[in-house]
Parts: sequence; structure tokens; C-alpha cells
Amino acid sequence: MSDPNETAEAERLNYPGRYQALASDSKDHIVCEKWKNYAIRSPYVKFMLESMKKLGCEVNIEKQLVCEPCSGKVLGGFDSRASQIVLCENTIYSPGCMKDVLTHELIHAYDHCRAHVDWQNIKHVACSEIRAASLSGDCFFWKENLARFNFGLKQHHQACVKERAIKSILCVMDVDENEARTAVESVFDSCFADTEPFDRIPP
Repeated sequence: MSDPNETAEAERLNYPGRYQALASDSKDHIVCEKWKNYAIRSPYVKFMLESMKKLGCEVNIEKQLVCEPCSGKVLGGFDSRASQIVLCENTIYSPGCMKDVLTHELIHAYDHCRAHVDWQNIKHVACSEIRAASLSGDCFFWKENLARFNFGLKQHHQACVKERAIKSILCVMDVDENEARTAVESVFDSCFADTEPFDRIPP
């Protein structure tokens, strides 16, 4: 299990706007809000928002989906304490990126509502990161590997999910790569098979 104080320090570095008054570039913020409003109309994001509502955790778009400046290492994050999704206005680079980031973070929010995740427990974090990487579009084949003509689709997807989950853990927890990889491998089969609220991995 990660040290809560060290994990909090990682969060402070990645999401400085959560911990101090940080100047927001007005242009970046305006664009972020515009792309957010575009993303919430996309099918996957709409589905996730509806699924959250069915669980009794309806998302307040204005108060819980917030555009803020972040470090250069992350695109977004889920703040379980504030029940907010942070959308990094200085690193999200396109409307499509916004849609994927929002879907990814909504899966974390869904897990938090459904399963009462302990975000200090590396196996809990690994499970949610596996699901988010698999279901959000992070590892959709055409994005990750089409240019390499790698047609081992199922194997590629699983390998991509593992690597994405490991990288995400390293961003938010004070652990080394071996600890992150061990955690991902230990829960991978059950968490990868859990596609809720989707019936299957989205195409």
C-alpha cells in the first residue's frame, strides 16, 4: 500500500490547482470549457453520465467537471475527496482528446460510486486503471497501432491496457514500476473482464 502522504504529494505536483490559487490562462480555460461541452454530447460520455445517474451518483456538469491547469504529465484526473473530475486545460490538445479523457475519468468516478474504491490501495487503483484504459478508448486499435500494421488485436489491446494502467499508477502513486506492474498483473484478469456499465468493451 502506498504512503498516503507521498501519494498526496504526487497529487499536489500533478494537480497544483487543487492545492493553491494558480493562474489560469483565460484562452486555455475557454477552449477547455468549449471542448467539455462538446464531449458531454458524445455517445460514450453521455452513456457514462447516464450510468452514473442510475447508480445514484448524478454528475453536476458545472461543479464536478472542472477545467484547471495541471502539470505537463497528465491530461486529467479524478479527485475522490471533492468528487470532481479535473480536465487539464493546458494539456488536453483536441476535442477528441477531451472526449477520451472525460470517458476515462468517468470510469474512475463510476468505480468510486459503485465499488467504494480505496484510492490508497494499489490493487484498487490498478483495477480501476485497467478498466479505464480498456473501456475509455485509450487503447482502441486504430489509435495505438494501425500505423504499425499489428493485427494481433486482442493481444495488442490487453498489452496496451497493462502498460497504460502501469503508467497511470506511476503518475498518481509513490511506487516504483515493479510495484505497479505486479499490482496490475495480480488483478488483471478479473478487472479486464469487468466491463460495467458497458455490455462489452466498446468498439
